[in-house]
Amino acid sequence: MNVAFETDSAVIGRVWFDPRDGEIHTEIAGMDHSIALGKIPDDDFESSSPIIAFETGCAGTVVVCRHQDGQETWLPGDMWLPGGFTPPNS
Repeated sequence: MNVAFETDSAVIGRVWFDPRDGEIHTEIAGMDHSIALGKIPDDDFESSSPIIAFETGCAGTVVVCRHQDGQETWLPGDMWLPGGFTPPNS
């Protein structure tokens, strides 16, 4: 069976990091989607300082990564939708 997402339903309900698998997980439309943190290029982050927290922002349209130095990196929520993120060299 296929699952289709309407643009209006692609809102992140919650976000969390699981250190066991090294992935950032999001809940979108009641489903768990994840991306390996190590697969996201370092250039996509505003800081090289360690990330200390993850949260949703902009009414659930972005994942906010809070860095130890006070910087924030905003990652678009559609990265977690099927076909939304392709790791480099994959």
